[in-house]
Amino acid sequence: MNLSTGTAREPIASAQVQTLRDAGVLIEDHRRDRPRYFDGRFLAARDLIRDQQYFLTREADLGQAAGSGVATGLFVQEGGQPQTLVVSSGHGVTPSGELVLLPRNIDVQLANLPVAEQLSARFGLSRLPQPPLRSRTGLFVLALRPVEFTANPIGAYPTSITGQRTVEDGDVIEATAVVLVPWQDDGAADALDARRGRAARAIFTQGSSAGVSANVLPLAMIALQNNTVVWIDEALVRRELGADRGDLPGLGFAPRGLRLAHLMQHQAHLADVESRSGGRGFPAITHFPALPPAGPLPAGVINAVDFTQNYFPAEVDVDFTIIPEDELPALIEEALALQPIDLTAPAESLDSTAVMILAPVPRVEWRAVAARVGQGATLAQRVVKPAAPNLIAQRRPFEILQKLRLPRAVLQSTALGPLEAEWQRLARLNNLWFVRRRHLAYRDDLAGSYREITGNDERVIELDLNTRIAKLGLTPRYNNVLKVATPAAASTVIGLLAGKRYLESPVLTAAALGLLTDAIATSEQLTGKPTLDKTQVLGVAAVLGEPEKNEALWALIQRESKEPIPADELLSIASGAAWNTPPVDEGAQAERVTKRMDSLGLGDVWTEVFKNSSAKAMAVEVQLLASTRYEASPALSAAALGLMLELVQRNGSIKDPALVNEVANSLLDPINSDVLNKHLALERRRPLDADTLRGLVKSVDEWRPKTERITRAAPAKAAAKAVPSKKTTPTPARKKS
Repeated sequence: MNLSTGTAREPIASAQVQTLRDAGVLIEDHRRDRPRYFDGRFLAARDLIRDQQYFLTREADLGQAAGSGVATGLFVQEGGQPQTLVVSSGHGVTPSGELVLLPRNIDVQLANLPVAEQLSARFGLSRLPQPPLRSRTGLFVLALRPVEFTANPIGAYPTSITGQRTVEDGDVIEATAVVLVPWQDDGAADALDARRGRAARAIFTQGSSAGVSANVLPLAMIALQNNTVVWIDEALVRRELGADRGDLPGLGFAPRGLRLAHLMQHQAHLADVESRSGGRGFPAITHFPALPPAGPLPAGVINAVDFTQNYFPAEVDVDFTIIPEDELPALIEEALALQPIDLTAPAESLDSTAVMILAPVPRVEWRAVAARVGQGATLAQRVVKPAAPNLIAQRRPFEILQKLRLPRAVLQSTALGPLEAEWQRLARLNNLWFVRRRHLAYRDDLAGSYREITGNDERVIELDLNTRIAKLGLTPRYNNVLKVATPAAASTVIGLLAGKRYLESPVLTAAALGLLTDAIATSEQLTGKPTLDKTQVLGVAAVLGEPEKNEALWALIQRESKEPIPADELLSIASGAAWNTPPVDEGAQAERVTKRMDSLGLGDVWTEVFKNSSAKAMAVEVQLLASTRYEASPALSAAALGLMLELVQRNGSIKDPALVNEVANSLLDPINSDVLNKHLALERRRPLDADTLRGLVKSVDEWRPKTERITRAAPAKAAAKAVPSKKTTPTPARKKS
């Protein structure tokens, strides 16, 4: 396109046009006819309107070329008041190619019956007349629709000598309307949660859109019970821009965006189900008629006592194994190419379905865990049996005959070995995932043969290590470790301490001997005999593999980088694990909390609370907000700040640390506040913005936890006793505007 010469299309003569038409090779697009201007032509309003329509059509065609979906923003969450929703700012493209835009966050009043009902009828979004919104119950799709209207009247001159002047709207204004689209499912009157699962199955396994118009951009599916929001599920209908393109390269059964949306929807739905179940187990079919080919599992899905499960149907083959946690995303990506698991399928189909339950293990702990579960040349895995294999409807004839003769096995309590104890520990992890398995005959042996290639002379390595240990004054501790170690463990200890990192750091060497000494003492307490095996050595190597994650060890290494640590202190470190207690720097901890509050947009609130607290109360406040639970949850931090700010506003200051402990007790898990629990559930799906967090601080009366509960001692109280109070505590700087 050249702005000085015009379009780059090749013009053809009129004679050629007729020839091409007769040959049937000229395809005309009458939607994109535009006026041709020349000197002497009479210009009418219809010509300029055709001009506008031409460019609007071109823009819509270009929008369709890139696909439809949300480009940025447009998240939906419950509002601060009943029967309201908040839609964040953003923009997207409808399937018809039209642009929709929200320049700011908007509050949608579900009780605004005339607007929503009028829009639904005018846009033809419902096949049948809908009941009034104030009593509406069912599933609905919250969507955005591009609209336009005329406004700003101006005077119009007459077009004839005898005509009169009139007034016409002078502008055409484009806008975006929020609409509710009824979801056309079976409309059953059962629980809305069950309809949520059926809607997910229809969308992700059957490709149903249930009559949602191509002229709207879906944002979320909403369940209403008498005009009250029951749940909001964005991933059911929300798609990112271009995610619905099915013509992109790929051999999956559905576009990748749809498969990824199924996984995200299942994660959000599972989080809601777990929050309501109270930790009780449940079969997947009760909430999910269809599962994605990969996804998270609820806590306690495996019975660690007898290794049974009732989550998957009894016909599905279930295995359990370990995997390095950094390889989990790649395995999930690979599994997404498979079809979803339809739990309503016939038994014959489920009988040929297999899943693998994965226990993610940190990379630094991989060798230790693999050694404890007995992994050799092949992948260590364990069969997980169904919890109810003897259902009459699922028995095979051979099983029925066996039950006639064979007595029922009686479970006897026996002492657990290290192998069984490790499998049970892995089964109790809260971050288990499942992936659908392929029916492919993989070979589990290695290609070629395994040979160990020796580098330097082992005798030289051991002599150098003994010399270095003697210079550090750690020979007695080193000899004690080797004296009780098995041959494999002794070889692993020598290889560990001869590593480059340990050669350069006396602290790491002393810390390794200290942890090994502590492991020997632990085994003596359990078995009555001091021993050290290879698995214990690999566990120590895993702990020291990432020293920056251990605050106590990292503090020692930082000290060592500035000045050498005395020999007597190194000997103390090598004598046990007493050093493995992170030092508490109250000033640095307060500074870290202040930076985090500033990043959340709560810096001014934290400053107000901090400067109006006594020294002892300050220490408890810092310990509370610096704890792992509060660092992982901005919503929980905002709630604690809101309660503490209320104390400051009511009493003028916080002098007694017991008041902070009362705040911590009121926010113990589980929290006795439905409103706050909804924010915590929403936070697990996506980060909350600063406005929402500040709203939590200001609306304490709306979500305050009920006090009819048994309070427990807060962890912050015990931590505060270990921290000596200081008269001068650094006050955090106010956040600059």
